[in-house]
Amino acid sequence: MQNQNDSSKPAFQSRTLLLGIFILSGFAGLIYQSIWSQYLGIFLGHAAYAQALVLAIFMGGMAAGAMWISHAGERWRNLVRCYALTEGVIGLLGLAFHFIFTSVANFSYDVLIPAVGTAWLADVVRWLVAAALIIPQTVLLGMTFPLMSGGLIRRFPGQDGSLLGGLYFTNSIGAAAGALTASFVLLPALGLPGTVAVAGALNLVVAALAWWLARKPEPAAPAQAAQSKAQRPEQEPEPSLTTTRSATSNTVTPAAGSTLLRVTLWSTALSGAASFVYEIVWIRMLSMAVGSTLHAFELMLTSFIAGIAFGGLWVRKQADRSADPLRLAGWMQIGMGLAALLSLLVYGNAFDWVSWIMGALDRTASGYTLYSLGTAAIAIAIMLPAAFFAGTTLPLFTVTLLRSGHGERAIGQVYAWNTVGSIAGVFMAMHWLIPVLGLKLALITAAFVDMGIGLFLLRRQAQTQPQLMRAIFAAACVLLATALSMTVVQFDPLKMASGVFRTGSTVLGGDAQVVFYKDGKTASVSVVQQGGFKRLIATNGKPDAAIAMQGKPAFDEPTMTLAAALPLAAHDSPSDIGVIGFGSGMTTHTFLGDMRVKQVDTIEIEPAMVAGARAFGSKVARAYTDPRSNIVIDDAKAYFSGQQARYDIIVSEPSNPWISGVGALFSKEFYEFIPRHLKPDGLFVQWIQLYEIDDVLVASIMNALTPAFSDYQAYISNPADLIIVATPQGRLPEIKPQRILQGLVSEDIKRLGIASAEQLQLRKVADAQTLRAHGALFGTPANSYYHPLLSLRAPVTRYMKKMAFTLANLKYQSDLSPAMLLDALGIRQPLPDDIETSNIDHFPGETDTRQARIYADFLRTNSLSGQLEQSPQALTSAYLLKQAAQQVCTQPNSTTAQALLVSNLRQAAEQTLMALPPSRLQGVFINPAWLPCKPTHVSEDFGQVLALTGALAQRDWAKASELAERWLRNPQAQAVWKEQFDDVALLAVMLDFARNKKWAEMAEAEKRLGANVAGTQASTQMRVLLLAMADVEGARAKSSNPS
Repeated sequence: MQNQNDSSKPAFQSRTLLLGIFILSGFAGLIYQSIWSQYLGIFLGHAAYAQALVLAIFMGGMAAGAMWISHAGERWRNLVRCYALTEGVIGLLGLAFHFIFTSVANFSYDVLIPAVGTAWLADVVRWLVAAALIIPQTVLLGMTFPLMSGGLIRRFPGQDGSLLGGLYFTNSIGAAAGALTASFVLLPALGLPGTVAVAGALNLVVAALAWWLARKPEPAAPAQAAQSKAQRPEQEPEPSLTTTRSATSNTVTPAAGSTLLRVTLWSTALSGAASFVYEIVWIRMLSMAVGSTLHAFELMLTSFIAGIAFGGLWVRKQADRSADPLRLAGWMQIGMGLAALLSLLVYGNAFDWVSWIMGALDRTASGYTLYSLGTAAIAIAIMLPAAFFAGTTLPLFTVTLLRSGHGERAIGQVYAWNTVGSIAGVFMAMHWLIPVLGLKLALITAAFVDMGIGLFLLRRQAQTQPQLMRAIFAAACVLLATALSMTVVQFDPLKMASGVFRTGSTVLGGDAQVVFYKDGKTASVSVVQQGGFKRLIATNGKPDAAIAMQGKPAFDEPTMTLAAALPLAAHDSPSDIGVIGFGSGMTTHTFLGDMRVKQVDTIEIEPAMVAGARAFGSKVARAYTDPRSNIVIDDAKAYFSGQQARYDIIVSEPSNPWISGVGALFSKEFYEFIPRHLKPDGLFVQWIQLYEIDDVLVASIMNALTPAFSDYQAYISNPADLIIVATPQGRLPEIKPQRILQGLVSEDIKRLGIASAEQLQLRKVADAQTLRAHGALFGTPANSYYHPLLSLRAPVTRYMKKMAFTLANLKYQSDLSPAMLLDALGIRQPLPDDIETSNIDHFPGETDTRQARIYADFLRTNSLSGQLEQSPQALTSAYLLKQAAQQVCTQPNSTTAQALLVSNLRQAAEQTLMALPPSRLQGVFINPAWLPCKPTHVSEDFGQVLALTGALAQRDWAKASELAERWLRNPQAQAVWKEQFDDVALLAVMLDFARNKKWAEMAEAEKRLGANVAGTQASTQMRVLLLAMADVEGARAKSSNPS
């Protein structure tokens, strides 16, 4: 007995170690699946057919590998050592993958695709190249499970179910860990190249361990036993090494065995198809509740794989104990279908759960972590039960064939057929079930298929009357559950369109109603009407555009209209236009209002978006009815390359970059790609959100965009939307507003309250050197395909409701420091006196101008003239300034009066100094009419400050700089004055140097004068922005003039 224990202990350890290293194999395998999908998404684009093709290549290669090894492996003596070699080759290919991919991708887009000529042939070439990039690895990956399982079954006979269940568990739990680690640890730290290299290194570790554990060869393979039996026909048949003791007595005729094989393989294929329909439908449904982020996707995937893992763990013991594993598989199939139907009920509550989580947590980084854990719990509640049953079926189907004497080739066959079924499920879900039936009916259909398989197997395997009755009872339960799911379970379209993951609310408004809803190939699109006059279109619950059907325009309309109007005003002959992203269709509609335009190609991934936007009616009519409009359903990069299209203007209006996959449209590689498809005088327009994002991530976009273009400038269309106009060659042409202030485009522009060239110019907030400085300010690397900062970090900034304040604050005229910078650098000037401001308060610059005029008029005339209701806060400050001035003139030594004077004088400077032209500042800061005495009568400090602000009011920057430096050098100035005006003085000095491009002198002056200057947050932002500008522009000057 002692010897037996001693001999079994090493065997147990060997088995445990082999199962253990399969965890690492699964860990690396899912890293490959995730990372390769991103790589090939880069190459093929993110259209629905491309996503399906990526998955088909991946799973098809695995199926081919499994099928081939199921035949070839029977002739090999040491399957575990062959497994080690396979893992080693996978690892080497993983280490080299990034280099191979970039070399092949660049050659394909630079040489191969342009050479083929026709668009359809270019698509074929791209797909073939994509397949060639990963098919070798996927075939090898498909070989690993049959090799490891076959090797273990040979080494440890009589434990088929336990071994197969253990392998499914270890591989799946490793895969779940790999999914989480890849997206939350490796990808942020190492990017795509580093992450795929880590997977390759893990494969090499697995290969080394497996090679060491496979020192001893396995017993003879079943194929060899069969060959020996054929050579000795007079002997009794030799039982297969893969047959358990309980099965050796079974007698299966060849015909029955063939029927059993067909039944089992078709069952596993259909089951695989249904499982992938579940996965795709669940991910689509959950995206509307928790958001379509990379993190959310990986958490959902992990929940699904974890369910499969625990199913494999449970079935380890049950498969060997079961007298009829195929009948048990039937019950598992029914359980899977019922659990899938139950998930619909659970999903109905998901929106309320997300709302509760959002309300309970702080909007902080740690709150986002807890939010992710909460959404993971919701995903587990929805996905894990059915996934658990899915994890039991493959081991049971495999054990069924092993017991019937089909040999270890059955392992590869079951794996291959299940994989082929999964491929079919992907295509069916994305291209037929979801677009035609919708998410709910697609899932019910898949569940019915699963339950139908189960009922068929139960009826087939029923040998007794009680077994038959149980099968009939199960059929009744299946029909009842299906009927209840179709009739009782109802999804609330308003909740699904609510965007609860952004707002924390499941309610869009008491009067909101859904006027359009469609589950498309890649997203669910809804159009909601609010308040009887505004309609918004949303993708997976995230609003993409809103349009007022009557009355004042919605806040999104200036962005969509100006994205077309600005390049139309700049380009001399805009004939061919490319628009990336259909959205509401308003940008395309605006372009088609210019008769110089010959064609507008609008490229949109999701057909349901184009269908839904029709609800905006006449507001976007030209996008649908104008013969010059060409709407293309495709990925933009794929379409541009395949058509070899070149445009006068390209506009990129994708959705928000926190959405998974969208960040690629804000990447360095994408911006390097765009100029290839612009004509020599072409212009590129990029929309960038300044909300739900921070300055660091916006800087990563700037660092991606600016190197690819020679000149660029930015406009703000509403409180938080930035529009960049760029050219890859030379300087940007001058904006000529008269081109768009006439004709149909004029009607679109004037509806926004823009009736003059000066109003359009007021929205300009940055030139090239400002955008370059912003990119350098935070030390952020460029967002890229291979280091996707936006996809990884933007979900956090969205949750935290961040704002990119450095650029967003440039929209204000009443924020003195940003307004000084724009005025001094010649980027923006205040509206002339004769230009009336718009009564549409979309752009804060015009609102600030209106308020400043009221403020200044009161200081000059002391007359309210009915304006108190328009600007009570501004007039209150102006009244207090006048009162303080009168008091200090009579009581110059009163500290209280001086303090009131200083604070309200700073308020007056903030409100009016840069918002009004010099002519309107007469009587305010130039010869102030509100001051009843000479400034020096109050104090020398007051006199110096008024002299400085007067020079700034006259836009005499040289004089202002001189006065400012004198002020900063005055050690006798009172603290109350220095606290309020030191930062203004320092900016005046710096801006005078910046105007003259004396960058080194500016930096030296800041260092010399600014040591003790604190200032407001806005002034500090402008100060560091100017220093960044000095660094960048100084370096550019040196590089262009190295001597």
